Amino acid sequence: MTVACPTWQDRISPLFDAATRLLVVTLRRGAELRRREILLGPLEPDALARSVAELHVDVLLCAALSEPLLKALEKRGVRVRPHVCGQVEKVLHAFCCRQLQRDEFRMPGCWGAHPHGGCCHQKHSTGADKRDQKKTQTSPFK
Repeated sequence: MTVACPTWQDRISPLFDAATRLLVVTLRRGAELRRREILLGPLEPDALARSVAELHVDVLLCAALSEPLLKALEKRGVRVRPHVCGQVEKVLHAFCCRQLQRDEFRMPGCWGAHPHGGCCHQKHSTGADKRDQKKTQTSPFK
């Protein structure tokens, strides 16, 4: 398995879209086989996702990323674990030990592990919610 982390000063970079370094680690049964650091230039989301996929990255551990970049990565088969923070070595160790759900690796404001990796306090609306919103929206110019 190949895991990638955007880095900044030995920590997970706050925004993958603006990251200048990507640590790429190949693992087998939790043991590190290979490690390399890739320098990233300013790229559009699709080009950045293509570059990550060409590195054969299976999982990207990151703090935040834009929706277009997330979709481009997922389209190329890269699984994204957002809202991850901390020192890179500790994050990689936690990933290998299946401990990323611990509080110390959650971005501030994330209150709990979300089953799909999304932000835990985002409102997930249902069809009924959307119908109720339409009913309550009125224009002052009627």
